[in-house]
Amino acid sequence: MQQTLQTRVLKKTRLSERVVGLTLGLQNGGAFPVWEPGAHIELELAVSQTEPLYRQYSLCGQQANTREWQIAVLKEDAGRGGSAYIHEVLQEGDALAVSIPKNHFPFAANKKCFFIAGGIGITPIVPMVQAAAAAGLDWHLLYLARNAADFIFLQELQEVDGARITTHASNQDGLFDLQGALQALDAQTVVYSCGPQPLLTALENYQREQADIGWQLVLERFSVETDPAMLQGKGFTVTLKKSGKSIAVAGDETILAALKREGIRVKCSCQNGTCGTCETVVISGLPEHRDFVLSPEERRLNETMMICVSRALSAELVLDL
Repeated sequence: MQQTLQTRVLKKTRLSERVVGLTLGLQNGGAFPVWEPGAHIELELAVSQTEPLYRQYSLCGQQANTREWQIAVLKEDAGRGGSAYIHEVLQEGDALAVSIPKNHFPFAANKKCFFIAGGIGITPIVPMVQAAAAAGLDWHLLYLARNAADFIFLQELQEVDGARITTHASNQDGLFDLQGALQALDAQTVVYSCGPQPLLTALENYQREQADIGWQLVLERFSVETDPAMLQGKGFTVTLKKSGKSIAVAGDETILAALKREGIRVKCSCQNGTCGTCETVVISGLPEHRDFVLSPEERRLNETMMICVSRALSAELVLDL
């Protein structure tokens, strides 16, 4: 983990049946780096004695509080152990190594905002709402969940301006009319959304199908349902700059898998192109970007790539590994 901060769990709070909140402070008692709405940090979790797990969580506390960082963690029943470790093992007072903030979901506080949060997707949205209100912007929050008990941070959000918030619990209220809500938006609006993949896919499909839409869509994905075909393609060679070793990547395996096959450990987390943990510098060659992290401009520059999903358009890639 680059630029690691040594923190301690100051507080662990039950936010809902499946979500716990962590408040972190620096072990030296100092001030945290400045962060912007939409930012996340990466936690190094000592789940096993062999290799740590790296997991990313959005910062969802007060930006002005430089002595504490707050995150919320949903327990993933089908996860690989990171959220279970936080829920069941990690305790107040425990040490925790975290990264400096990164931001793949930037917020621009200069236009009308329509926030759409699904479940735990509220976490990066909370500081955006606070920033929009502080800037005097015209904003509205649509907060979707399965049950009313799942609306974490709702009281804090209502204290900002409850009249601008719509909540909808599908188990009690039925299916929400998302299309109806989107039809009311004008061209001056930016839609910021984070939530489960079906919600984000519905937003993308609606925007693509409506030719006259003028509003902008900005998304944050916590996970995706990866089609195995997405990870496949023509075979190519990866050369590691630091060792000079060349490795053949088969058409049915990822760069990450090929490296692991050769006993080369690379820090990774999601393995579906959503988190950015495996971002690697490209020395030469032309990558084929298949991730959900890099912006269109970053893809054009071809300076880095996510080796868990992205491949090569050239016969060889030289990576800074």
